[in-house]
Amino acid sequence: MMALRSGGVRRAIASRARTFASSDDDREPDHWLSRSFPKQEAWLLEQAEQWWYKGLSALLKSEGQPSLATNHDLILTQVRDRNASLQRENRERIVDGRSRTHLQQACLALATYEKLSPWVGDKQESLLMVSRLLGKDSASILNPLQRMSMWLTRNKFSMVANRIKLLSLDYGSSFETSVEEEEGLECVLTVKSCFYDRFFREMEVPELTSATCCSVDALWFTSDAIRDDGSLEFSRPSSIAEGDDTCVLRLVNRKGR
Repeated sequence: MMALRSGGVRRAIASRARTFASSDDDREPDHWLSRSFPKQEAWLLEQAEQWWYKGLSALLKSEGQPSLATNHDLILTQVRDRNASLQRENRERIVDGRSRTHLQQACLALATYEKLSPWVGDKQESLLMVSRLLGKDSASILNPLQRMSMWLTRNKFSMVANRIKLLSLDYGSSFETSVEEEEGLECVLTVKSCFYDRFFREMEVPELTSATCCSVDALWFTSDAIRDDGSLEFSRPSSIAEGDDTCVLRLVNRKGR
């Protein structure tokens, strides 16, 4: 991890990855959604899956590739079947409520990638379609919203730093993370073990990590709203998906330096 300045106030938050549980009784509902709204969590997961299929259906019809549109129903059926199979075969990876969400996202991405590849042919195009389903296209919506929030807040660094800390909590127990903060100056999130990296490496498709986990995180921290503000600097000096030992997300308050 990059060293923070010796001055100022330092705080550290750590989250250690747990050993995979083998039964539902061993899984702790330690995310607020799991604790407070267990039934709603299941409903949200179901809705997320249905929205994925709706998005995939729209992509198959709009990509301008006749083979995708012609084989629309077949591809959708294959993705549904493969996703269901992957989730059944990998249930032991669920150690908390958040890992259930991570597993669903990873299985949907892998099933889609596998079943698109024979029709698309180009690996990068298949990866792009997966990243679009995961929200890459939502940047056009998020950027104006982030510009508004940056304009309204009095402490821009604190607002974005809180997002980084919440991201660490949202990863859950299937990640190993730590957060170091020099209050008002710098906030650094280090990911030492990543659910998606482990899953996709075991499935022999490591390229999917950057198209899923990394691309979704980037939406919140590499937006034009943050970059153009000038007072904040966000960087990702290392990435597990690129072969580094850790992922590091670093936010610096330029005005505080």
